This record gives sequence, structure tokens and C-alpha cells, in this order.
Amino acid sequence: MIPAFIRSTDRNLLVHRKQRRRGIWANGFGSVRRAAIAGLAVGGLAAAPGFAGDWSGFFLGASMARVQAAPSERGSVSASGLHLGYDHDFGRVVLGGEVEVDRSGRVRSDLTEEQTRRIKLRAGYDMGETLGYLTIGSARNETATDSDNGAVYGLGLSYSLNRALRVSGEYLHQDASDGAAVQAPSRDILSIRASFQF
Repeated sequence: MIPAFIRSTDRNLLVHRKQRRRGIWANGFGSVRRAAIAGLAVGGLAAAPGFAGDWSGFFLGASMARVQAAPSERGSVSASGLHLGYDHDFGRVVLGGEVEVDRSGRVRSDLTEEQTRRIKLRAGYDMGETLGYLTIGSARNETATDSDNGAVYGLGLSYSLNRALRVSGEYLHQDASDGAAVQAPSRDILSIRASFQF
């Protein structure tokens, strides 16, 4: 028969071991939980979309516009176009330029244009993922028999979907030309543009 004090000592030792195991398990679980939370936090930050506020680089894209010549009994006409440009982001200020070609077709009953080419400079304000800008430049209208030049100016707003793709809305006013045999009318142009940045 085992003496009572030995049984008591064994029980105390067993209880002590169980409590120690529970403490180790609890501390270990707490460490694992803290590590898991930290890992999820880091993973969440890593998975968050990158800041799309750097507008520096070349961009190439296409546009679809409505062109309203003044005066014109035809109303507005559609014009599709292509553009290529470069922007440099100086922080809050973005400076750049672009060349653009579009085809507006018959802008007036007596005037059908083959294409219009524009060279534009622009200055914008960097708001992070959004860029607001003013633009000014020169436009050259070409018909089957003649060509003429006119000033163009306007404003636009671009939104960066990610570091490779931006969408924009742009309004331009193009002045009437001078000196051509068939004088191109002034016009207002409202366009939607999509561009790839590289």
C-alpha cells in the first residue's frame, strides 16, 4: 500500500505538470496567434493595390469624340482617333505633350476632312490617381484638295486605373483657320480616351 503523503505528492506533481502544459500551450498559441495576425496584416498590405500617382512616362491610346462645327446644319459628328504622348511628373505638377490624329469626315455639307492632326502641350495638377490638366496647341486639317492650320486649347481629366492603364475625358475648342481656299470652321470636341502608359 502506497503511503498517503506519496499519493498526495504524486497528485500535486501531476497537477503541476498539467498546469505547466496548459501554460506552455496557451503561451505558444498566443505567439502563433500574434504571428498569424502580423502575417495577415503584412499580407493585406502587400495585396493592397499600388499607389497609381506617378504620371511619368509615355502613353499610347485611342479616342472616340463628338465634334460640333460652328456653324453646321449637320449637328455633331463622330470622330475616332489615336494619340501618343509623354508626361513628366514633378510632384504636384505634371508637364507633357502629345500628338493626335483623328478622322471627323464630313463636318459641314460642303466640307469633308480626310484627317485632323494636333500637336498639344499640357500642364496638369497631380491629385494622386487623378490628373486634371489644361492643354494648348496647333491643329492641321486636311481635305482631299487643301489643308489649313488653327489653334486648339482645352482641358481634361485623367484617372489612372493602374500603372499601365488610364482613362480620360477631354474638351477642346479648335479655332477656325485662316488663308485656306476652303476654310475649316471652328469646332468643339468632346472625347473619351483610353491610354496605355509605358
